[in-house]
Amino acid sequence: MGRKRGFDEATVLDVVRDQFWTTGFAGTSTYDLMDATGLGKGSIYKAFGNKHDLYVRVFSDYCQDLVAQAREQLRGGPRAVLPSPMARLERYLVTLARTFAGESPHRGCFLTKVTADRAGEDEKVAQTARRAFDDLAGTFAATIRDAQDAGEVAEHVDSSALGYLMLSVIRGIDSIAKADVDGAMLERTARSAVALIPRTDPPRTEGRGPGE
Repeated sequence: MGRKRGFDEATVLDVVRDQFWTTGFAGTSTYDLMDATGLGKGSIYKAFGNKHDLYVRVFSDYCQDLVAQAREQLRGGPRAVLPSPMARLERYLVTLARTFAGESPHRGCFLTKVTADRAGEDEKVAQTARRAFDDLAGTFAATIRDAQDAGEVAEHVDSSALGYLMLSVIRGIDSIAKADVDGAMLERTARSAVALIPRTDPPRTEGRGPGE
C-alpha cells in the first residue's frame, strides 16, 4: 500500500482553484501555490504535476461540478425542483443572474474567466471549455425538449439552438455583472430570455352565434 498523503486533496484543490480564480494562470507562480496550500514544491509536483497540470485539473473539476449542478437543478421526474420544465429553466437562469449581481467583488464564473484568459492559447483549456459549454447547452436543450413534451413550448423550435442561446445569455450576464450593471435588470434579462422561447399556441375557442 502507498503512503497516505499528509493533506486533504480536495481541500488543496479548492485552495488552488481559488488562487487561480483570483490571480489567473499567468499571475500565479508556483510559490504562490506553495504559500496558499502550505505545501512544498516537491509535494505539489509529486501529487499534481506542474502548474499547468494543476490548472487544467482544477478547471476540469470545476466544469464537471458546474454541469452536474445544472443537471440537478433542471432535471424532471419525481425529484424535480419544480414540475414545469420552463419554470425550472427560468429559476435556474434567474438564480445565476442574482448570484453574479450580488457578488462583491465580482469574480464571476471560473469557466467564463478561464475561457477568456486561456482558451485562445491553450488547447487543453479550450477542449475542456468546449465540452463544458456543449454539456451545459445540451442540458438546457433537454429541458426545452421536456417542455415541448409537456406542451409548454412549440414543437417546431430548435431546442439545440435555444440551448446555446440560453447559455450565451447567462455567460453574457456573468460578464456584464462585473461592471456593476443593475441586478434587477440582469434578472429581468434572464426572465426575458426564457420568455422569448416560442410557446405552444393556446387552443382556439370557437365563436358562438346568437342564441347558442
